Order: sequence, then C-alpha cells, then structure tokens
Amino acid sequence: MIIVAIRAVILYIILLIAMRIMGKGDLGELQPFDLVVSLMLAELAVMPMEDLDAPLLNGFMATAVIMFLQCLLSYVSLKSNSIRKIINGTPTIIFDHGKFNIKDMNRLRVDMSDILSQIRLKGYYNFEDIDYVIMETNGDVSVVAPDSQSGKRCKRLPIAVILDGQIMYDNLNKYNISRESLDENLKKKKLKTKDVLYGFVDEDDRFVFYKR
Repeated sequence: MIIVAIRAVILYIILLIAMRIMGKGDLGELQPFDLVVSLMLAELAVMPMEDLDAPLLNGFMATAVIMFLQCLLSYVSLKSNSIRKIINGTPTIIFDHGKFNIKDMNRLRVDMSDILSQIRLKGYYNFEDIDYVIMETNGDVSVVAPDSQSGKRCKRLPIAVILDGQIMYDNLNKYNISRESLDENLKKKKLKTKDVLYGFVDEDDRFVFYKR
C-alpha cells in the first residue's frame, strides 16, 4: 500500500508539471486535440498504478514524450496558420442576423435543441435579440448581441487579417481585402506584420492593430 501511495504522489507531481509546462487550462477550455492529450496522460498515469511490477520510469518516459510532442505541435501551430487550422479548426457562424447556417449545423452535428440550450446559458431567450451565434473550436458557443445601452447592432464581425504576426490570407481572399490596403494601413501606423499580435478590419472597414 505504501508503494502504491508513493507511486501515486510521484505520478501526480509528474502530470501536474506536464500540464503546467503545456500551459493548459480547464477541460472546458481545451481544444479537442488537447483533450485527447489530457486523456492519454491520464491513461499513462494509470498503467504504472495497475501493474506494480512495471518500472515507474516507463510511465515517466511516456509522459515526457507526449509532453514534448504537444509542446512541439503548439509551437509549430503558433508559427503556421495552416497547421493551427488543421489541429484546432476554425470558429463557425451558425446564426447570422436571423438566418441559420443549416449546412454547417449539419456538418457540426448541432441541432436546434443544442443551440437553444447554449443561448439560454448565455442569458438569451429570443433570437431577435441576437446578431450572431458562433460555435468555437473548443465546442463552446459565443453569442454576439446588440449593445445593452445604445442598442447598436453588430453589422459584421471583425475580420482577422493578422494573427500572431502572420497574415490571414484566407480571410483576405474571402472578404476581398487587398494586400496593398493592408500594407498601406500598416505603413500609416509605422508597423510591420511581425510587430502585430492581432489585426482586424472592423464593421466600418477600418483597420485596427494591436502590437505585440
């Protein structure tokens, strides 16, 4: 029993360190890929507990390998929008000013009961009071509603043009935003692409940039 307790403490510390290094928050905030990694780490922790003859080092090495791969993928996804999209996916608009995106709802396997439940949890009960409903990449639902004081409605969601110093070419092409206009606005702000943490075009077609 003492050996089991000691192993449990050691594995707990190892997994705690691994999760801290990987920088993950609550399970509800995890991307699907991150959740799979968390489940794998939990399974690896159980194996040395079930088989006391198995060297504890085996569990530690397996955890270290998973941790290394996760950190590597996280780093690569920060440097590449394409890889980030493959690993994490992209948010999906499922309701836009009175119109439901049935095609994407079917693709995401989301029905009206799910959506109604989610907007109620956000404090909304009528779609007339909502501009957008967005399915985030972690499975959560975001609601964009008119300003509570002015009543101003959101005509269009901000269009991301730069994320983490990388130009979002897919959005430029999708929304017919020219690279020249982006470069011109960067020049006005005396900024380079690599200096921008987040850049977007607002609903009034103005470029807004946040520096690193």
